Amino acid sequence: MNMNTPLYAKVAAIAGRPLVLLAALLMSAPAEISLARTAGFSGGTEYLAPFVLSLYAVCAAVIAATRQKGVRGRLSSIVGAATALGFALSAQVVAHLIAAGYVTSGPWLVAAVSSVPSIAAAHLLHLAVVPKTPAVGVTHDETEFGNEEDPVNDSETAEEESKAIAPAAPRKGAQGRSRPTLQAIRDAAQNLDATGQKVTAKALAAAFSVSERTGARYLSRLTAA
Repeated sequence: MNMNTPLYAKVAAIAGRPLVLLAALLMSAPAEISLARTAGFSGGTEYLAPFVLSLYAVCAAVIAATRQKGVRGRLSSIVGAATALGFALSAQVVAHLIAAGYVTSGPWLVAAVSSVPSIAAAHLLHLAVVPKTPAVGVTHDETEFGNEEDPVNDSETAEEESKAIAPAAPRKGAQGRSRPTLQAIRDAAQNLDATGQKVTAKALAAAFSVSERTGARYLSRLTAA
């Protein structure tokens, strides 16, 4: 939004999105509960259908949107978001068709609805365990015998900044080990921020599997840029 956007338009855009989401979830719930009952869910479990269908679609969509290009699990999250949306959309259409008397329940419908909870649980667990950091090719382990990267001087930082659009291959430190580019460190910091984690030396060290001291160097390069 620019400076000329009216205040009411800004308020509508900011407040409208969560309200529309809440309204959509509430509108979807009755049909999804009814479909779960048709498939044989009872004893109160049918009321969990909106969480499995609509909220699963919302969660998968958010995960797909926040995982950047090059991050492990991004393709899986996109496919899962599309699948979850298909489940939620199909549930609404089928439930209303049954309610209107156009179709009736059958074994295939029961089997399809019954399989959704297991698929949703398996996919969300898969996304939970897939690392959220970019594959930067840094596989070395820091040891206590001085195997650490050379300090980064100002000229190196300026050179890496000029190549941020098209990063060069990882450089080698004094011990012949790979050093991530400035762009790789920026990508890792963005992923930490996207997942609600604070960008600290310890967090960067965990992202690149290095010591906290080297993570502090990465943080210094990031802040200097």
